[in-house]
Amino acid sequence: MHAVSHSLIALAKTLDLRWQNYRSSGGFDQFIEFTLSLNGLTEHLRQQNLPGLASACQELENRALASLTDHTLHPLSDEQAEAISQQLSVMLQLLHRHEAPAIAAKRISDTGDDKRDPWIRQRKVLIVSHPGHAWRTALIEQLSFYGFRPHGIDWDETPEAGEEPLAIIIVPDRENSSYPQHALDALQQLRARHVASYIYCLSVPPSLEAIVNLQRAGANVCIPAEDQLSDILSRILDLVESREQEIHRVLIVEDSKTATAHVQRALELHGIDSRAINTPLSLLQACADYRPHAILMDMYMPFCTGVEATRALRQIAEHQSIPVIYLSGETDIGQQVEALRLGGDQFLTKPANPIILSAVVKTKIDRYREMLRSGRHDGLTGLLNHTAAKEQLEHMLRRALPAGHLTVAMLDIDRFKSINDNYGHPVGDQVIRSLAWLLRGRLRNTDLVGRYGGEEFVVALGGVDAGQAMTLLDRIREDFSRLPHAHGHEALYASFSCGIAALPAYTTGSSLIEAADEALLQAKRDGRNRLVVANRHRPEH
Repeated sequence: MHAVSHSLIALAKTLDLRWQNYRSSGGFDQFIEFTLSLNGLTEHLRQQNLPGLASACQELENRALASLTDHTLHPLSDEQAEAISQQLSVMLQLLHRHEAPAIAAKRISDTGDDKRDPWIRQRKVLIVSHPGHAWRTALIEQLSFYGFRPHGIDWDETPEAGEEPLAIIIVPDRENSSYPQHALDALQQLRARHVASYIYCLSVPPSLEAIVNLQRAGANVCIPAEDQLSDILSRILDLVESREQEIHRVLIVEDSKTATAHVQRALELHGIDSRAINTPLSLLQACADYRPHAILMDMYMPFCTGVEATRALRQIAEHQSIPVIYLSGETDIGQQVEALRLGGDQFLTKPANPIILSAVVKTKIDRYREMLRSGRHDGLTGLLNHTAAKEQLEHMLRRALPAGHLTVAMLDIDRFKSINDNYGHPVGDQVIRSLAWLLRGRLRNTDLVGRYGGEEFVVALGGVDAGQAMTLLDRIREDFSRLPHAHGHEALYASFSCGIAALPAYTTGSSLIEAADEALLQAKRDGRNRLVVANRHRPEH
């Protein structure tokens, strides 16, 4: 199992140290420092796709925030402090003991010291149900295809010790009915035993009472009764989907050095990078150079106001949607509303609570980046779309040249038109999604997987030669051909053909794609359901 990142270990040590400092002094400022560290660790756990640990950290943060509203509550009573100490101890033990349990679930990046096949992951999933439940068998079969290690257990069975499960799926005996007490008790015990795992409860009725009871017992996700098996698989795959973890960048436009230092410190604790300028006259150039994901704008500065600067910024097409958060001592509600109406996204009064400030920035950036992401990803599969895939390939190519390895593959589902004609477009869509899920589940976070168009996909593998790519993709091809796609009470089987091209025979993105596409056509001519490697160097233009 991969070790948890050094940054998380460092944050955990800082958090523990700040709690000990508070226990020694009882000072309110020390408690603020502890709460800030706790909030920052929660965000880092979410960013690194460790939802179970993030949830445990969030519970502790909520307890701390409840004591942050009034400085007269400090020092906390021995009983309150001991409760936090115990919860902190459990959370830190989990962080160290499990060595980041969801890391095994993420697609593995190349690390020179890892001798294992980087495409083989051990992703344990527990399925809790009545032993004869049909969904257990179906889930085990399907999850196994996508690179998970599913294991079914009965309601009263104690899971085996060892590797912490990435996810736990609860299958009730009766669909679309409130979970009985014995199921809630079992859920509560599983949550206590597997704090870091993500728990899904299936076939939940549309009842607020039923959902709240499950959440109180420890459920992370309540899946509606009408959701099909494919929807459940999509949610599990989304749990391990590793999106680009680009560091958040915030531009601070503030003429006060003290205010700037206060803001930058709060952002730094949450892993948010920042750059400060002390005059709005540098705003456009700073945005072009730094390309921030959000702007913290002082309202009153030399030369012009923050509102005027924002209105000017909005004249630039690429900056029309970037979040602008005003920071000001302005308390007049009318002025605040006017500032928002004229282009701002949020208004925080100085001095801003550092936790609120970081939370607002993080939320605005997440929504902004999700908007950008929606323009780069295919709606059906969640993969990079045609344009974004080609852009990503160019980035990978620049890193690989002049002496590295890079292999590009073009995949196309065989006889897809007949699937649509004979079974209908919804079934065809499901076949496309299944191949997308298989590629997402089997490839690394450094690999490019894109939907090139229709039923055609593009894959790029960095640090991999054509022979290695052939072995890997042929394994995926065989598994896909054995993957049943539900159609009524029957199962449909499909296959794909694949063409492969690699450096150094082809050294541009367009030539790699063209050569792989020609090899794909040859695979189709040779009988389909096979791979062909392009081995003829053609002049490049």
